[in-house]
Amino acid sequence: MLVPAASSVRAVSLAAALCALVLTASLSPSAPAQAQSTPPGRAGSSLPSLGDGSDMGLSEERRLGDSIARSIYRDPDYLDDAVLVDYLDSLWQPLLVAARKRGELSPELDERLAWELMLSNTKQVNAFALPGGYLGVELGLVAVTDTPEELASVLAHEFSHVAQRHIARMLSRQSQQAPWILGAMILGALAASASSNVDVANAAIMGGQAMAVQNQLNFSRDMEREADRVGFGVLTDAGFDGHGFVSMFDKLQQVSRLNDDGSYPYLRSHPLSTERMADMRARLPAGAASTPLGPRKSAVAASEAVAVHAYASARARVLSEKAPERWRVWWQAGQVPQATPAERY
Repeated sequence: MLVPAASSVRAVSLAAALCALVLTASLSPSAPAQAQSTPPGRAGSSLPSLGDGSDMGLSEERRLGDSIARSIYRDPDYLDDAVLVDYLDSLWQPLLVAARKRGELSPELDERLAWELMLSNTKQVNAFALPGGYLGVELGLVAVTDTPEELASVLAHEFSHVAQRHIARMLSRQSQQAPWILGAMILGALAASASSNVDVANAAIMGGQAMAVQNQLNFSRDMEREADRVGFGVLTDAGFDGHGFVSMFDKLQQVSRLNDDGSYPYLRSHPLSTERMADMRARLPAGAASTPLGPRKSAVAASEAVAVHAYASARARVLSEKAPERWRVWWQAGQVPQATPAERY
């Protein structure tokens, strides 16, 4: 056994002491992650299985969400379009009703979080969940969807992120990992001062960071799968066709095909669309045909719903487009006799 040099021993001892100090500070009640204790009566056993979000109470999460929402309201890209907001709300409210009946939306979450949609005037095909019950929808997402259930499937997915308290749980996990990341960086810095081998020091720093990042990505992938499962149940119980999840994943895969070759799924924060599509297909009833708004709606109602969605999609395309040349092309397309109602609109 080789005996380390005295300077190396001192460096490692000091690193261990600093790591212990960081751990103690981060886990103490005075640390930011523990600034608010778990509310009385909120038992950990009632939380979902992926983790415990009790480090961030509902009041703290709502305050954080309100702060972010105020910034979004002041952003030039925030869009308060009454037509599209009303249409999104017509899809959003049935999802909330179904979630309440399923028990996915507890009375406490229902009362204390905002459950508000915000529309962003961008061409990005995306939607996002924010703390405190706020959900953002990009105009690009409305523009590329063909049916109401495709758009509703995204809303159901993002709703599940909030209802399952994924953001609070993610922040809690980050606060737990922060001491180890700092510890690895401290150890690497001390190793650099005690050794002439810079590569060893860099390896210590990068190794700690890589482990934390990989754990976080794994946790995020599990959250996405959970949001798919919960969202699918909410979507179908609200009367929408579950095929909307599958077709929406197909659209997202097409949108990302130009800059995404599908490699290295283990480095993704989201599972590959093919994986998620297979999971959703497995949840569809055997032999079920795709019907807009599901089998509970009549053919006439389903046809009307698709027509209304086409108007909303066309409106989103025009509002998100900044190039007058594109407007001129669309205007000309709406003048021909065979133009669809949405093109004429």
